[in-house]
Amino acid sequence: MKKSFLPLICLFSWIIGYSQKNIRCATDEVIRQQMAADPNFAKKVNEARKKVSAYKASDQNKGKPISITIPIVVHVVYNTAEENISDEQVQSQIDVMNEDFTASNSDYNNYDAGYRVVKGDLNIQYCLTQVIHKQTKHNNFPLNDAMKFTKRGGSDAVDPMHKLNIWVCDIGDSYLGYAYLPGTISANRFGVVCHYKAFGRGSQYNLYSEYNLGRTVTHEIGHCFSLEHIWGDAVCGDDFVDDTPLQNAPNFGCPGEGHLSTCTGTPLEMWMNYMDYTYDKCMYFFSDGQSARADYFLANDGQLNSIINSGCTVPVTTAKEFITSASSKNNISKINAKQFSIYPTITSGQFVLSIDNKKAGNAEIFIFNETGALVMKQHVFIAEGNAVNNLNAGKLPNGAYILQLNQAGVKSTGKFIIQH
Repeated sequence: MKKSFLPLICLFSWIIGYSQKNIRCATDEVIRQQMAADPNFAKKVNEARKKVSAYKASDQNKGKPISITIPIVVHVVYNTAEENISDEQVQSQIDVMNEDFTASNSDYNNYDAGYRVVKGDLNIQYCLTQVIHKQTKHNNFPLNDAMKFTKRGGSDAVDPMHKLNIWVCDIGDSYLGYAYLPGTISANRFGVVCHYKAFGRGSQYNLYSEYNLGRTVTHEIGHCFSLEHIWGDAVCGDDFVDDTPLQNAPNFGCPGEGHLSTCTGTPLEMWMNYMDYTYDKCMYFFSDGQSARADYFLANDGQLNSIINSGCTVPVTTAKEFITSASSKNNISKINAKQFSIYPTITSGQFVLSIDNKKAGNAEIFIFNETGALVMKQHVFIAEGNAVNNLNAGKLPNGAYILQLNQAGVKSTGKFIIQH
């Protein structure tokens, strides 16, 4: 999106006048309050928002390492029994996160306004390491982070340099949740705050009827990875992502197909993006550009970088069995050579898959390292006939890797070496 320097007051007035009971996210409100109170905080926010405003296309095209698994601590801070949600409800939220951040959610392929080519996959997984149930005397919490401190009636963050903390509590009827951008707040205040009636998924739980699919946390974690609201919190504003369309304001409810922006060019709005304000059932993907921006901060923000892979592992039994089988082959460059080959087998990152394909279709490529960990995943389209696909694994470190190509239930494997 291109920048707009129009004042925010029009947008805020529009939101305040909207009849919807719950504004999806209080992040902008919390950030504005902190910026007004602390000039140093304001400086950090402005710096974070400007970073990687134009990410490189070459980085987008590189295969993305996906061995990112984030440990989660959930604090259930409750006053009444109703607010003391069950561990099963907590787990239902973790399930939603694992689906939404790996583009494996069942609604991923719903209506996309023609933005299919830029639909992204952050390839981030989450594991629940601890649930803390803490009773409080507070009926609800204002937007001042009190729920994050035991002395203020909340629950202290657990090892925030190695775990992502989420606080679930009553924050009143106006907002569903909030989070800070990375690098702008102290470690013990970083994380997600979510209303207890917008946390988790399932008709058996006491959730807001239109916010009952767990997408509030998906949205707020997006902020933790430096993703802005899709309209840039201004009329036709800047979200610092190039592949999201200009949008004049947040969308509430479920807009109709073909809904146009009033911004320059009147583009179709991407109201189904997780960083809009639509109902849970009407948001179901991130864009490639948002994925690239999140990648930058996961790699370069000190706290985020220390959290990833710090306390969870992905089960790799299947991968280990696969490597043992593939490594027993004599030819490391070609497995089932008449149908599938990799070249060159020693590369700095660029290599080619040559496939004799009888039927065109989508396929998935999985790359495992020598320990059996899945380190990269990529969706590709394989044309009919002698198809050639150029791939880039340049973000992977030096070492030997096994590649598995899955198409229509058929799996082919090969081995290659990265040497920068």
